[in-house]
Amino acid sequence: MTSLSASYLDTSNGDWCHCLLSSYAFLRHSWRTDWIGLPQLIKYCSEYLKLAASGEGEEVRSLLTVALGIASQIESEKGCGMDTPEPSYHNRLHFADALTTITLQCGLEVQNGIEPNPAWQAALLLIALSHDFRHSGHVNRHSSEIEYASVNHLVPIMKSMKLDDAWIGRICDVILRSDFSLVKENHSRVNGRAFQWDTEWAAVLLNEADIMASASDEFGPALSNSLSTEWEAINFAPYATVATESGRRQFLSTIQFSSYSGKVLSAGIMESI
Repeated sequence: MTSLSASYLDTSNGDWCHCLLSSYAFLRHSWRTDWIGLPQLIKYCSEYLKLAASGEGEEVRSLLTVALGIASQIESEKGCGMDTPEPSYHNRLHFADALTTITLQCGLEVQNGIEPNPAWQAALLLIALSHDFRHSGHVNRHSSEIEYASVNHLVPIMKSMKLDDAWIGRICDVILRSDFSLVKENHSRVNGRAFQWDTEWAAVLLNEADIMASASDEFGPALSNSLSTEWEAINFAPYATVATESGRRQFLSTIQFSSYSGKVLSAGIMESI
């Protein structure tokens, strides 16, 4: 890595929360100045998890190839795939936040004694990267409306890149469950279950990665402002309160962390209510 990105995914001192915040800070510096790009981040994340050296063969290589292909497409479309500016919140920086967070979550779960599963870890990189693929900046009018749109855009790409149908099904299942209205149910599904690499725990990891940066004291308020701007553009009434002090307290009071990794990271970066 270059000296500029030396703090990205650097857990050498054992402080995972500091690493997460430093990584978020690096992404924002890059966003303001010279955007690093999602393909490069996929490479950093896969290297951090030692996926390229996993020796797991075609399955892992296929998942990473698709992730790189979609990352390149997102960059070429500037996030939204339309002739409009990408949304203020659901943009490439948000994708990068989720990708970074889920990478550290995978690492923490392994550190906590879970056997590595390179294929699932590669799939989680792909899921975090693409869970809001071509997000319109609107809000769901019915369950998983926007998530279905993302999946419908993703499936032809994954098929064209010869990704195994079983993995396409798992990836779609997890993305469809990222609708905020399903989060409580996702957590209830793993209640009392030991962590394992499957769609139910993957949905929880994605839910946690999706909001981790927003939950942080350092970066959350600015992200609330970005979400307010995005909602104001479509005249969605909560734009007026989401970035207020009471709106932040309401958000923080409703989010949940069930995984070991989610609990460790959130405890170190989340502001008190």
